[in-house]
Amino acid sequence: MLKSSDYQKGHRKRLREKCILSKGQSLLDYEILELILYSAYQRIDVKPMARELIKRFGSFAGVFNADIDDLKSVEMVGDSAISAILCVKEALARILKEDVKELPIVNNSQKLVNYLKVSIGQASKEKSRIIYMNKKCNVIADDLQDIGTIDQTPLYVREVIKRALAISASSIVLSHNHPSGDKHPSSGDIAITKQLNYACQSMNITLIDHIIITARGYFSFKEKGLL
Repeated sequence: MLKSSDYQKGHRKRLREKCILSKGQSLLDYEILELILYSAYQRIDVKPMARELIKRFGSFAGVFNADIDDLKSVEMVGDSAISAILCVKEALARILKEDVKELPIVNNSQKLVNYLKVSIGQASKEKSRIIYMNKKCNVIADDLQDIGTIDQTPLYVREVIKRALAISASSIVLSHNHPSGDKHPSSGDIAITKQLNYACQSMNITLIDHIIITARGYFSFKEKGLL
């Protein structure tokens, strides 16, 4: 009779071979997650964990955008699994961030949107990113603001301007996510954009855009003629 440990070794070997032969393209979502979790768990069957994570968070992407506390609430998931998941998400975000840095933001809008979708687009709470640029519109700083609630995040205009002046930024892109999935700006979003734009103009700083990000789309104040 085949022992459980022998079966696991065989299953892992077959899954790794499948990944290599197809360059990863033939793997199902839970199989990719399995391979990621192998680095965290050497001796246990992680397939049930992978399936449960995708079920709990609604999608493959949802797993990598889940909050740490929510990940911990899933049975069997410990610090080893969480660190593996966070490392993969951070690796992807850094790759996309490098793409953003290659060209001026004004010529790189789609890559910027792709980066924002990964970094904040599927977060369960609102987050704001402030991207500061020099005169050539190259990124010189990328700050994640305080995490807010499920429907709002604080933005302190004075602190944004203070930071821009401190690093000699000439322009700014503001972005935040809408966990609800509705990409359209709220009255509060419109009001804070006007406040920030006015403050920027008074300091000879350009607010290039305010981008609202969701898991499936985005809203650009610049593209809609609101900036």
